[in-house]
Amino acid sequence: MANNLFELYLEDDADSFVVGTAVAETPQQLLIVAIDDNGQVDSVELIGRAHVSKIVTDSSYLDFCQSMIAENNAANIFDPFQLAEQLPHSWQSMDRLLVECQNERRLISLVTESEIYTGHISLISDHQIGLQLVDFESLSFGAPTLIDKSDVMVIDYVSRQNYYVTKYWQNKGRKK
Repeated sequence: MANNLFELYLEDDADSFVVGTAVAETPQQLLIVAIDDNGQVDSVELIGRAHVSKIVTDSSYLDFCQSMIAENNAANIFDPFQLAEQLPHSWQSMDRLLVECQNERRLISLVTESEIYTGHISLISDHQIGLQLVDFESLSFGAPTLIDKSDVMVIDYVSRQNYYVTKYWQNKGRKK
């Protein structure tokens, strides 16, 4: 995985970036496994190519990330929750991926230029996504929030944070 590591910059932010590797791609999107600041798997993300401003494949930071990944692999902690193994089946189309997430009642995150939304999909229309947002204080869901599909830059299909929340609900006997 680490051999094709890159920094991916989104159109809204020239200073921050996602470190990861592409596991699949289409002309419209990239399916990536993102790496966190500690050199471990953080999420599986679908990123719209239209929202990518640049990709860097050679930098000192990537060299450092490669060394952290090697250390984590040696300690068998690179992907402790097997997030990278949870690739979506229907990633080739945003609508098909959203339907898959809705059918599974999967907790996902949607990233737009101004917000990160986390919740369950309640509606998919031609132009909008209805997302029942999770309230992290009460760990419950609110009314659906409508998000324009064209504003969605990244879909976190699975992430470490959402993994923890889902496991908490399962351990507490709550419905996902």
